[in-house]
Parts: sequence; structure tokens; C-alpha cells
Amino acid sequence: MMHAFEERIAKVLSTDFEITPDAVDSDVTLALLKFDSLTLVELALVLEKEFGITVEEGELTDTMTIGDTAALVAAKGTAVR
Repeated sequence: MMHAFEERIAKVLSTDFEITPDAVDSDVTLALLKFDSLTLVELALVLEKEFGITVEEGELTDTMTIGDTAALVAAKGTAVR
């Protein structure tokens, strides 16, 4: 079961990166979703806009899971809408 931040990230991945919702799970890594360094930068920018946060260079890595990414977003102090 995904948490609220994970669900919003899954929606972003589906909408902005054309990742099928079935491919997104808390434990899937960004590498498994074929994210390279450029795509990670694009994801950081989309997350910044979606959640109103700042993602520093290198904070997102392809070894992170969707759950890790959600934890990073939550740690930035954003609220779930």
C-alpha cells in the first residue's frame, strides 16, 4: 500500500514521464524505471513544482526507491494535498 506522497509521485511519473501505474511500487528503484542522470534532473524539477520544495543536485539518485523519494519529499516539510 502506497502512502499519500508515494501516490502523488506515482501520478507525476505517470503524467510527466509516461510510466505505467502498474510499474510504480514503493520498492521500485528509479533505475528500474530507466531514469538516467538527465531524467533525474527533470524529475527533481517536476517534484519541486508539484510539492513546492527545493531538491538539491545529487539528492535524487537512480538507486532510490519510490518510497525513498517520498521520504525525501516529506523531509522537505511539504504538506500532502
